[in-house]
Amino acid sequence: MLFAGCAGPRLEFAGAPGQPAMSLVEAGLQLTLLPNTWDGYPTALGRYYTPIEVHIQNDRPEEIQIRYEDFLAVDDAQIQYRAVAPAEVVRAISGGAAMPDTRRLGLLLASSGPWWPSPAWPYRRWYPYGSYWPYGPSPYYYDYYPWPQATGYDILARALREGPVLSGARVEGFLYLQLATQRASTLTLSWTPKGPSGQPLATLRSEFRVVR
Repeated sequence: MLFAGCAGPRLEFAGAPGQPAMSLVEAGLQLTLLPNTWDGYPTALGRYYTPIEVHIQNDRPEEIQIRYEDFLAVDDAQIQYRAVAPAEVVRAISGGAAMPDTRRLGLLLASSGPWWPSPAWPYRRWYPYGSYWPYGPSPYYYDYYPWPQATGYDILARALREGPVLSGARVEGFLYLQLATQRASTLTLSWTPKGPSGQPLATLRSEFRVVR
């Protein structure tokens, strides 16, 4: 049931409901927000977290640091929501299980079809109706049986990463907020990056309306 049903409420930019993205520029930094673009797996991630696609361009003469703690969302009731590390999102969705291995495969993998339970099966190539072709190459084989998809792969691979952004460089990825759309009517997301000595460089802020 975790991976079925609607993907959760949508976010619209306040004052520009039909706009799919918004760019904010200040102090040599550009922050672009795309709030409704999650198309990865699980598709229903928006029911448990609030994924927002983020693009950051650093036009300052020095590098900056991306840190989750510098992002903050506040709703109309002044409740705060923090950005959650991707690994923590995966652990929460998978019930605290570690990333999959051959002994615990069923704990984290959700199958999109039938799968063979033994990774030690000796035959690499399969043929129509599950029969093994003994007479050499066949035009009908496919190389791998359809293994299940890892629950956390897209969450980890598509996340915005913490770390330095060099001068003139650009990074992008998904920011996973604590579920901020369950009760809120409006949501204000801000990013306050800090310089090498810890001083705030700027605060880039955007307000959303929650649409259910």
